[in-house]
Amino acid sequence: MRHCDPVTLQPIDIFTYQCYYPAVIQTIIRGICDLVYPPNCFICKNYLFTQHNSQPSPKAVLCLDCEQKIQFNIPPFCPKCSRHLRKTLKKPYCQECLMTKPHFDFAWGACLYNEPLQQLIHAFKYGQKTLLRHFFAQQMIAFIENYELDIRQFDVIVPIPLSSTRLRERGYNQSLMLAQGLSEQYQIPISYNNLIRIKHTKSQTLLNQKDRWTNLVGAFRIKPLSNFFGKNILIIDDLLTTGATASMAALALKQHGAQTVGVLTLAIVAANDQPS
Repeated sequence: MRHCDPVTLQPIDIFTYQCYYPAVIQTIIRGICDLVYPPNCFICKNYLFTQHNSQPSPKAVLCLDCEQKIQFNIPPFCPKCSRHLRKTLKKPYCQECLMTKPHFDFAWGACLYNEPLQQLIHAFKYGQKTLLRHFFAQQMIAFIENYELDIRQFDVIVPIPLSSTRLRERGYNQSLMLAQGLSEQYQIPISYNNLIRIKHTKSQTLLNQKDRWTNLVGAFRIKPLSNFFGKNILIIDDLLTTGATASMAALALKQHGAQTVGVLTLAIVAANDQPS
């Protein structure tokens, strides 16, 4: 059962949308729905009540067994992109960053882009499974807290925008949904619609490494009168693969006066080759 937000016209989960239903009514409605449609794990489809000692959270999406299969990104990290390295670097950055020289100052990838996370991200982006945003934000917050990352250095959060064509097709921006969870947790404001995607580019998943970078040249611009001068910006996206998307967005922000541009993604693709 879905509604659209009256302001953004984007699909929302009515059972978690506080403006429509008081807490008591939400609880009653959710209880009825759980009886008719019992909550199941997104991955193994097992009934969540059998995996939790008590009633699972209304935002629970995975059973405990499947949740434990998600792998956090662990050190040692490349200081530029945070890809996990098997050995300590002898050079300043990993081979990927030495070749591509991304424009962001540093990036943090919370989890490794392995199964079952791949399946979940695909469902989140292409399958309208927007309830997953709560679980994903929790994973990103846990990564920040585990490694005591200085997220409060940032003045503003900027989600990677979609082109107008892709936004109409999908109905929502998954990066904005992740950004909202982090903004609420750390009380950092979000910059809405000031970083604009002006090119409807090919999907990055269809391209090789070189083409991913050329595909995004000139893809972003800054909306007139936007004020990023001297600001420390945190870009939010769901996935860092080559880093091309975040790099081109960072370039646009720096050309308009941003001081530091960091990147935080839910997942990161492991390096193809590990430096010695």
